[in-house]
Amino acid sequence: MSASTSVATAAIPGRPARPGLALLLGLLGIPGVTLAWDLPLGGYWIGLPLAVAAIVLGAGARGTSPRRAWAAIALGAIEALFTASWLVVALFG
Repeated sequence: MSASTSVATAAIPGRPARPGLALLLGLLGIPGVTLAWDLPLGGYWIGLPLAVAAIVLGAGARGTSPRRAWAAIALGAIEALFTASWLVVALFG
């Protein structure tokens, strides 16, 4: 079994790997968690769902395009942490 065969089977079976879409959602989440705070519940209903979707799709695409997948996962995690920190500041600040 070659290395490319074993890496390709690491993706979630039954789902198409979409590393480009994961990265796009991660990039779209940046303004969602930073600029949308002036909207009612801005980062919670715009940025956080995009961050979660980027993490999920990035995790599913790790076997096909690792760089894009890990970039999407990292962006999504940073956006989720940013949203959580703003929530803590809003509640306890």
